[in-house]
Amino acid sequence: MLKPILVCSLSTLLLAGCSSEEAVPKKVIQPTELPLTLKRDTSKNPSDSDKTEAVYTMTGQTDKPLYLNGIEYFASGEQKIWFSETIKPGQYDGEKLKLGEEFDTIKGYRSYMYDLDGLMQEKSEESDDLKKIMMSGVEFRSKSFRPSEYELLMFEKSTMQETMGGKSMDSIDSPEDIKLKKGERAFTISLSTTPVGGSSDDTL
Repeated sequence: MLKPILVCSLSTLLLAGCSSEEAVPKKVIQPTELPLTLKRDTSKNPSDSDKTEAVYTMTGQTDKPLYLNGIEYFASGEQKIWFSETIKPGQYDGEKLKLGEEFDTIKGYRSYMYDLDGLMQEKSEESDDLKKIMMSGVEFRSKSFRPSEYELLMFEKSTMQETMGGKSMDSIDSPEDIKLKKGERAFTISLSTTPVGGSSDDTL
């Protein structure tokens, strides 16, 4: 006597599998999305001709703190945290966030500025190592913001080599996407639902 054999077509295998057990749906964990919308205001001219600046209009409401993080990345994998500022919870209806960058390789000087609705902070550095930089470039976020818990607002890249590769900041979804070659470094300003280093220094 022939025993019954379970036969499945290829299409059935691909779509549902060949099993008598019911499929258990997987739990999908959604990331914590940034509750604020930032729109770049292109009508604003830089307040300082030596700086490259971008101004954003903030709208929305956040019940938890957000963090404006400034981090430098090196080809060795090391990181330097320049700042992690807290954006306090509340309703935002047109407040301005301004970011600024200045890089002068002749003087060996660079600075990074952020200003939230009139409260301004600036971090700077001067060293001979900066005079060795051969090329540098900076981008600011200009396209629509996507739902995410991490949003890259500014991306600066520099190198001590005569050529510099790389990809657009629009393809960077997380710090892990920042890839650097020997002699390269990158500086980022990002908005995130979590601080770097476990805590934030100041409140904006």
